[in-house]
Amino acid sequence: MNNVKLAPYKRSSSMKSVVDTMDTRISTNIGGLGRRYYDQLSQDLDKIIQVDVTNGVTETKGSVRGRAIQLALEMRSRGVSENDVIVIVSRTHADQTVVVLASLFLGAIVAPLNPEFSYKESLELVKKLKPKMCFCDIRMVSQMERIMPMLSHAAELIHFGEKSGSCVPFSKLFAHKESEYFQPVFIENPVITVAFILPTQGTTGNPKLICLSHQNVFGQTALLLHIFNYPDKIISFFPLCWIIQTALTCASFEANVMRILPGAFTERSACKIIHDFEVGYAIFGTDYAMKLISNVAIKARILSLPDFIESNNFGAKFDFNLNCLKCIMIGTVNTTKYDIQQLKTLMPHVKYLQCYCLTETGLIAASTIRNYAESLEKPDSVGQILCNGKIKIMDLDSRENAGPDRFGELYFKGDGMMLGYFKETDKTLAAMEKGYFKTGDVAMYDEEGWLYVQGRLEDVITRDDRRIYAIELENIILMHPLVKDVAVVGDSKQVVACVVRKRDTSLSVEKLTKFISERVPSYHMPTKIVFLDGFPRTTIGSVKRKILREELLTIKIEYSSSFTSINVD
Repeated sequence: MNNVKLAPYKRSSSMKSVVDTMDTRISTNIGGLGRRYYDQLSQDLDKIIQVDVTNGVTETKGSVRGRAIQLALEMRSRGVSENDVIVIVSRTHADQTVVVLASLFLGAIVAPLNPEFSYKESLELVKKLKPKMCFCDIRMVSQMERIMPMLSHAAELIHFGEKSGSCVPFSKLFAHKESEYFQPVFIENPVITVAFILPTQGTTGNPKLICLSHQNVFGQTALLLHIFNYPDKIISFFPLCWIIQTALTCASFEANVMRILPGAFTERSACKIIHDFEVGYAIFGTDYAMKLISNVAIKARILSLPDFIESNNFGAKFDFNLNCLKCIMIGTVNTTKYDIQQLKTLMPHVKYLQCYCLTETGLIAASTIRNYAESLEKPDSVGQILCNGKIKIMDLDSRENAGPDRFGELYFKGDGMMLGYFKETDKTLAAMEKGYFKTGDVAMYDEEGWLYVQGRLEDVITRDDRRIYAIELENIILMHPLVKDVAVVGDSKQVVACVVRKRDTSLSVEKLTKFISERVPSYHMPTKIVFLDGFPRTTIGSVKRKILREELLTIKIEYSSSFTSINVD
């Protein structure tokens, strides 16, 4: 089967009540991802598909396939079989890719966890997963060594690197020679068989584990390639546990996409890698994209060099040319039209592709290279509904289907739907209604199928029987020239605006309050403004509003030997 080509968006005849783009189905006869990628990687063996910037490792399809076969043989000899769970807790690097492929060859389930999870979060998830093997890098060794004795079953701990403590070094798993007789497991029903278990980001509560089928991930990979129109070389700083990063990893097996694997994100390192490797495509999300354009090397291109040096009171050498960059995927967090304006001003030659994606549903909407010109006319949209999906908007009061041009809770069904939450049937059933997944996001679509998201349902604040959408108030506050970032949280009694000021600026509560009051009705006014240095964020840039709510809205009870006082501040 050749690379999958998806049809463009088609307007449904039922547009008035739902957006239905299920016209183009993806073939399910793939025999599982392992069998699919084994065949795909057997062609053009010298094609480079990954470059690890941190250690200089460059690998071809033949190299990755060969190492994955060796690793799969060793894993099988150590007792790994079909449907066993393989946990990976590491940054994105070349060896991680080989573990993913080897696990799929064996029909095992890949369960990548976020290296940024706390010990408690990781412990609970690993205990639930009951993995056969755990692969981790140097940062996670000590944490995983603490977790292993807490498990009720035996699990082997593998360390990417040299021997460390009780870990088996990854390099010791390649004693087997690549065998021409090796055959990956054939998955009889890829539609209902689990391939990956991915965690949620934990922005609104404890992380949940989401089961995705072979067919699901195959479809998400096809959608990602469709959005970028089959990129040749792409970079992403995100972890494997994020659904788009999982799809990107699989895209390198599927369609000869060369992945540039960087280390930790910094503005300068991103600029240097893009320049050195002439990268044309990037998945940054809005947060990283905004940080990228803050680099002095990029700002210098807008001003003449003498003016720039004078305005910043320093001299500098600018040696990065980012003209090779064609597209950046943004939108992993809410993106304002002001973000878009700034991005287009500082790097006008780049196409900024918005996307809207949940792990439970996969990619729901995006602006693509093909419809980019149209997306510029809809800067508030997160993109157009993608094929193989169906959505409807439920009124927040009546819970009836609201139709187009009205905000309500977004429901989704389609090929990207999860199989369910791992070992949590009750939560799975609670998240579903008549075949639709209840996203918990407030959204609207227009007559052309473009989607507009107002944030999470829990971010809709109700005070005095009036609804306040946090994102609307945030956009007003962001208009102030001294405000860098803002997050609004609230309940029936309080509306708290958490504000990050721009560097080396002074902005008082009184001045910001006056600015807001001139632009919003009185019932939209925050009851409190708090200045912070930054926000707690997930690895994909989403603000952990749960933490802000707990710190700023929860009533704190302080005990002493003589009295109990309640402090609402």
